[in-house]
Amino acid sequence: DPQHVSLNYVLFQPNPGSIDPVTNLHYDNMLYAQIDAVYAAIKALGHTDIEVKISETGWPSKGDPDEVGASMQNAEIYHSNLLKRIEMKQGTPAKPSLPIDIYVFALFNEDLKTGPASERNYGLYYPDGTPVYNIGLQNQGQGGYFPEMVIESKSN
Repeated sequence: DPQHVSLNYVLFQPNPGSIDPVTNLHYDNMLYAQIDAVYAAIKALGHTDIEVKISETGWPSKGDPDEVGASMQNAEIYHSNLLKRIEMKQGTPAKPSLPIDIYVFALFNEDLKTGPASERNYGLYYPDGTPVYNIGLQNQGQGGYFPEMVIESKSN
């Protein structure tokens, strides 16, 4: 909702952030606020020993005209900034000493998926194995996370 939530807040970019009115904790990004909201809900149910893991987060590199923010630039910013947060092994404001386990959605664009254009464009790689954009995951002589993908084609 771009009228009520700053794009910078969602993309981990500098912004004034928000203060939780109940805990008085300051949040500089939406993902951490969402994670702590889940922790608060779990605690309200009487549990304090459940660890939250993020099974899917990502940003589409392309979308339909009405999909605000779905762009190559925003996807690169989101994933680059998310990777920096993961590397820092930081936790959320409510659980600062507990690093967050985060899994990115998705490794590959799903070009045959139906629905809005964004649904086909969450991947870090195209189906042929080439990167959609560079966020530092490729091994380019600087200790990247993944080796270069080599996909052999079948010839007739």
